[in-house]
Amino acid sequence: MQKQSSPHRIGVFTLIMITSALFMTLRNFPMMAETGLQMIFFNLITVFAFLIPIALVSAELATGWPHNGVYFWVKEAFGPKLGFIAVWLQWAQSIFGIPAILAYVAASLGAMINPELSRSNHFIVATIFIVYWGATLANLKGTKLSGRISSICVLAGVFFPTLLLIGLGIFYVLSGNPIQLDLSLKMSNFIPSLHSTNSFILFLSFIFGFVGMEVSASHAREVKDPQTHYPIAIFVSAIIGFTLTLLGGLAIAVIVPKHNIDLVAGAVQAFRIVFNTYHVGWIFPISAFLVAFGAAGQVSTWVVGPIKGLWSAGREGHLPPALQESNKNGIPRNLLIIQACLISSIGLVFLFVPNLNSMFLVLANIAVLLYSIMYCMMFASIIRLRHSQPDTPRAYKVPGGKPGVWIIAGIGFFTTLACFVICFIPVSIKGLPVSAFETLVIAIAVAASIMPIAIFKLQKPNWIPTN
Repeated sequence: MQKQSSPHRIGVFTLIMITSALFMTLRNFPMMAETGLQMIFFNLITVFAFLIPIALVSAELATGWPHNGVYFWVKEAFGPKLGFIAVWLQWAQSIFGIPAILAYVAASLGAMINPELSRSNHFIVATIFIVYWGATLANLKGTKLSGRISSICVLAGVFFPTLLLIGLGIFYVLSGNPIQLDLSLKMSNFIPSLHSTNSFILFLSFIFGFVGMEVSASHAREVKDPQTHYPIAIFVSAIIGFTLTLLGGLAIAVIVPKHNIDLVAGAVQAFRIVFNTYHVGWIFPISAFLVAFGAAGQVSTWVVGPIKGLWSAGREGHLPPALQESNKNGIPRNLLIIQACLISSIGLVFLFVPNLNSMFLVLANIAVLLYSIMYCMMFASIIRLRHSQPDTPRAYKVPGGKPGVWIIAGIGFFTTLACFVICFIPVSIKGLPVSAFETLVIAIAVAASIMPIAIFKLQKPNWIPTN
């Protein structure tokens, strides 16, 4: 097995960009825009019930146990078996979540070239293959290069288009154009109905618009002064993400009629409407390209983030020796190739799906189910570690002592559990019966959850490294 070289050191700015790239994306804006002014309520709930717990818990766990993330956290709390299951789920959800992001890249690129391409299955599959394998090859060069890619893509392809979208939304309104957002001051316009299943389902897009912040903990050992810089990166990323996401969703809601919002390409729709309104349609392809560029950068970050956690668990004897190998840059080469093949296989399914939104929701629901289980394990771990290892040095602690940990982690745990339950609410999708949708999602989620248990039982003594 190749000996891992000394890790490259990355600064706090690069870590902020990597963390932001994990969850910041214009892809979530359309779903948020569909909720109208209710997005303010949903965002506030998301911040206090999920975003703050994730940020606080991740900061304490990463500075107290600055290894490669969730495997070591859950392992310290509940043992190696549950630790391996947790990191497997974190990785497995990305196998289903990344194709959804890649489909978004394809939709944005298609809109730039020819709107018909956005609905072309062959174009979508070709884009998935080219972008993902390109991102995989780039990540094989090491963390330093992938960090630069994340920084450039987030700045040019996420922050800039988002700020542009927000600015255009303000200008659009001030110019006297028709506002598509219902601004009536009635309670139902701000507070969702508890009897509306659609409200619960859309709530998932808010909660899981911020998943992935903890994945940046896989870079904790590569950060200069992790005890100080990691909490800073987490909190700065959270504040930036919340602010830009809320304003971006409002901008789309103002510009695009609610019944016309495309769940995949809603942000691009907004750009097209505004540029056509002011007869500067020639700018539209540039904005569409930047949106696609930003999403591609997010893919690049997800390529290596979760798999480094799985690799760390594997190097403790939980994966065969061939999957423990790394290249000269300290990157788990064989695992990356297997991951690319799995995602390519899922990408091929787009050839046989008549409705892009249907596939998008199936992939998203599977990812949510798997990620929900992992997050519940993570929140439970910090409570356990506060009691079982109270003297372990932590540069950052969730405030309030043990009661504070119980409250913060408890809120995050029950919010995540609620998301898990919401995934079982029947969803009506064009071209896919409700029963078929639920059966497909549950079957795949169960299979993905059982696999780490089977692998754990198949472990052999020669899987444990001797050096």
